[in-house]
Amino acid sequence: MSFAMLTFSGVTVQAQSNAELQGMIVGRDGPTMYVKTGDTRQIVTLQDNTQATEKGGFLGWSHKDLGIAALVPGLEVKVDGTYDQDHKLIARKVEFTRGSMRTANQIDAGLTPTNAKVAAQQDALMSARRDIESTQADIAASKQQIAANQQQEQQDAQQAQTGIGKTNGRIGQLDQYETKGTLTVNFRNGSAVVSKADKDQLEDFIKTASNTPGFMVQVQGYASAVGSATLNQRLSSERADAVLAIIQQSGAVPMTRILAPAAMGTSEQVADNHSRSGQKENRRVVVTILVNKGIVGSSDQTASVTQPGQ
Repeated sequence: MSFAMLTFSGVTVQAQSNAELQGMIVGRDGPTMYVKTGDTRQIVTLQDNTQATEKGGFLGWSHKDLGIAALVPGLEVKVDGTYDQDHKLIARKVEFTRGSMRTANQIDAGLTPTNAKVAAQQDALMSARRDIESTQADIAASKQQIAANQQQEQQDAQQAQTGIGKTNGRIGQLDQYETKGTLTVNFRNGSAVVSKADKDQLEDFIKTASNTPGFMVQVQGYASAVGSATLNQRLSSERADAVLAIIQQSGAVPMTRILAPAAMGTSEQVADNHSRSGQKENRRVVVTILVNKGIVGSSDQTASVTQPGQ
């Protein structure tokens, strides 16, 4: 009977020690990871020796160990581990597919601008409501107009939620993050080498960021839209990895506070590629300090981080 197995809410438990669950990461706070399985949310504790493995290739036979920094919200995962006395799952191994990682990165890239559009729509709706309420000629006309306006608001809200669903449909209610500071590192053409000046500036930035309660570090690499797509994708990945290596070597940021470096290729061009100066601006890595609003609280409780020298 010691090998009997129980299954509940997407979680399999064997002999009340070894456990396995499958679900989607909906939040990260350092070593604590939240995984949604069905209608429940399981707390998973990550350790420095937790294996994070990407499966890909034909029939998923190809494996690549990426480290716990790769475990980002939106990622479909399979977790093996054991439960502690508080029913938190201590993870030994986390597996995910290459396709799921690609989708999670796309969700992360599109989440911020989508939320900004929704907020702007909500502000516009509130302003329209105030105008309607203040310009009614009499009570009867006001009631009719308010009823019509409420109906329109419901339609607009549904359209806004549909827009969010297209981006966030796979992750449900993803925990929101607030940007506390950014630093941009630029590169020479065809190079992934960080200059001495940028290295010093990056180390100062990371040391300052490490004093921010509940922070996470996001690293995104880009390339200018010049040359082949394959080369640009590789350069954006190598640049992100080079910046990540400096952050890790600084010793100021634990691995559990670093999100997986993202190779963004030629997406989000910030300047015109018809000039050398524009191409240089696009050859970059953006380091962002994020804070989980749900854990840290309001923005006045967290110190902001500024980019040194800029």
